[in-house]
Amino acid sequence: MKYYYADEKDESFVVYQDENGAYFPVFAEKYGTEPVICNENMKEVEGKKEAEALDKYMNPYGKGKKNIYMAGPLFNEGDRYSNQINSDALRKAGYATFLPQEVVIDKDSSKLVKDACFYMDFKAINLCQIVVANCNGIEVDSGTAAEIGMCYALNKIIFAYKSDVRNYYNENYKLNNFVGGLVNNKTYSNIEDIIREIEGLE
Repeated sequence: MKYYYADEKDESFVVYQDENGAYFPVFAEKYGTEPVICNENMKEVEGKKEAEALDKYMNPYGKGKKNIYMAGPLFNEGDRYSNQINSDALRKAGYATFLPQEVVIDKDSSKLVKDACFYMDFKAINLCQIVVANCNGIEVDSGTAAEIGMCYALNKIIFAYKSDVRNYYNENYKLNNFVGGLVNNKTYSNIEDIIREIEGLE
């Protein structure tokens, strides 16, 4: 799919053309869903990272029995590895997962890529039925806590993954009271148990 900058003063205002020739904003959350009038001299979005991010926004999930949003920190190798392993296990079990780290923001990322990542996360949360939240660490990652809160408000089913061995002998390393309440005060130490729980919902 091709994308076009619709406003030279707003890098995030990009549009796509449907099969009838009408132009629509990509980021419906910000710009709405109504068609927009565009001129023929619009500049096409040509950056590879930008196009990949926009494609992911347009279709955040693949095919699967249920859409599962993978919440969690992604700022170091260990976090990303854990998230990937869990996502792969769910995909192997037949579920469609959205893994935010599959579109990476780095120090050179454009504003369009950063905005695409924000809006695709927002869209993917709205489209999911289930959330698997990686809550490892002494404290829950701030972005993960925000995702859990949003999902709770939207009545999503939330499973908290916490494999940290400190859980087994020190109460101080469990979830804080409020976040714990949002996940029914239950954590799972492995993805296999979560998959069994999800299968039990079907």
